[in-house]
Amino acid sequence: MGSHKLFRYRLRVVVFISLIWVFFSLIFKYNIIAVDSQLLSNRRVGYFSLVFAIIGFIVSGAETFFLRKAFHSQPLWLSIILKLALTFLLFLGVSLVFLLAYFVIRYNGNFEVFTSVFISKMLLTPSFLMLMIDLGLLAFMSMLLLEVIDKYGPGGFSNMIRGRYNKPKIENRIFIFLDINDSTTIAEKLGHERYFELLKDFFADITEPVLINGGEIYQYVGDEIVLSWQTTTSNKRHCLRFIKHALTALKAKESYYLKKYDFYPAFKTGIHAGDVTAGYIGIIKKDLVYSGDTLNTAARIRSKCHDLNQAFIYSGAFLENFRIPAAYHSIEIGEMQLRGRQEKEKLYALHLE
Repeated sequence: MGSHKLFRYRLRVVVFISLIWVFFSLIFKYNIIAVDSQLLSNRRVGYFSLVFAIIGFIVSGAETFFLRKAFHSQPLWLSIILKLALTFLLFLGVSLVFLLAYFVIRYNGNFEVFTSVFISKMLLTPSFLMLMIDLGLLAFMSMLLLEVIDKYGPGGFSNMIRGRYNKPKIENRIFIFLDINDSTTIAEKLGHERYFELLKDFFADITEPVLINGGEIYQYVGDEIVLSWQTTTSNKRHCLRFIKHALTALKAKESYYLKKYDFYPAFKTGIHAGDVTAGYIGIIKKDLVYSGDTLNTAARIRSKCHDLNQAFIYSGAFLENFRIPAAYHSIEIGEMQLRGRQEKEKLYALHLE
């Protein structure tokens, strides 16, 4: 399903955090020297930074690939504490391995000399405590950075750092409005709490297909999710692949949903493309906002799915300069009046082969 793309995205995040570890290694080196001037004063900066880069890669890799979903059912503060505890044990173990290797090489494998020197000149020194404090602080910072990256999504964090949307700009984008079929009936049957758990599972399961296909999660609105891509021919293909991948991901979890909720979720989508104005709004809580008729049209198209008894409907604007791939079957519905719009919009139904 193209999960290698997701792996590459997460790997880029790990490399980015590892580079931050290298930067802070320069500060920490002199911080440790201030405590014990003999320990690292004669060590090359390059070696010290390389060790920090490797430790940072291992620790951030563990956080990104293995601990990302750990303790997600716990409160955020408890989840961070538990992750930090596991991360601390991990980098403590990795650090000790590096230190052991260094002393073994330095003392030519003489275990007796190595043991006495390692304990007296490393473990029982203020500099080792300072090293552990520095690494713990850096691990905590890495965890917070991962939370921020998750908050803004792929590309969102870099856009914020670069100030890409500090000034409003016009972009041509694709939007998918997606929600669960018969959501009101399901919510009444499950109750508010269980329905909310269903939404969490549903959105979590379709997140990987979004990442795999280079999409952006614009916003969650109740039981609806809004996705976006910049308008290109390749992204239009990714947009359609997302639907197929999302269906596959949900099908793989069918038994889970039936066992937990006695219900298997299906969804409908409205797809449209056009110009929008993009920019950050807010003072004490900033959000990237897209505004324009394109979003209203996409929402209206999604609402037509129920009326027309079609799962996936897209507009003629989405089809502009684009041919639907052979793996998909398109049926022309015709021009229809959408609520709130004066001009009619040509609509098509999408069927997966």
